[in-house]
Amino acid sequence: MLPATRAVPDAPPTKQQKGRPVRPRSLRLRAPRSLREWARYHDIRKRCLFEKYNGKGTPYYFEYDPNHPDERDPANHPLVFLADGQVVGTIRIDLKPDGHAVFRLVAIDDPWQGDGLGSAMLAMAEAFAADAGADMICLNAVPDAYRFYTRHGFAPQRWVGCTGNPTEIPVVKPIAEAMTPRTPIPPVPVAVTAIAQAAA
Repeated sequence: MLPATRAVPDAPPTKQQKGRPVRPRSLRLRAPRSLREWARYHDIRKRCLFEKYNGKGTPYYFEYDPNHPDERDPANHPLVFLADGQVVGTIRIDLKPDGHAVFRLVAIDDPWQGDGLGSAMLAMAEAFAADAGADMICLNAVPDAYRFYTRHGFAPQRWVGCTGNPTEIPVVKPIAEAMTPRTPIPPVPVAVTAIAQAAA
C-alpha cells in the first residue's frame, strides 16, 4: 500500500544560474487542468489576497470559499498563469453582457513577484478579454497595486458591480481592439480619496 500523499506547492524557479538572472522560457495563461493546478489556484488566491487584505483582524474580514458559486458560473473563467510549466499566478475573468470583462483576484505568488510576470499575465488576460469581445476591463485595485494598474493604462472610475469596500479602488481600461462593438455604459466618475493618495 502506498503512503498517503499531500499537495506540495511548486518550488520557485531558480533566479540565478552561474550569476545570471534566469527568465522563464515559456509563459501561459489557461484554465486549470488538474487537481494540483486547482489546488495552486486556490492556495495563491487565499494566501496572496484574502489572508493579506481580508484576513482575521482586518475591518473587511471574510473567509476564502473555494466552492463559491461564482467559480462555476459559465460566464466566469478561472485561469492559472504558468511560468515554465509551474503555476505562479491566478486571475478570474468574468465576461458581462454589457461587454465588460471584470478581472477578479489577480495575483502572482510572492516568490515570483518583481520580475515582470504580473505585466505579462495582465497582457495575456487583456488579450483573452479582447478575443472574447469585451470592450472594457474593470477591476478593484488594492492600494498596493494601484500604481501598477495605472502604469498599464487603467484609470480610476466606478463601474457597475464595483466594490463598496473603501480600501479598494475601482479602475477601468478600454480595450481598443475589441472584436464586437458594444454600446458602453456611461462612465460614472469616481472620487479617488486618501486611498489613491496613499497608493501614490
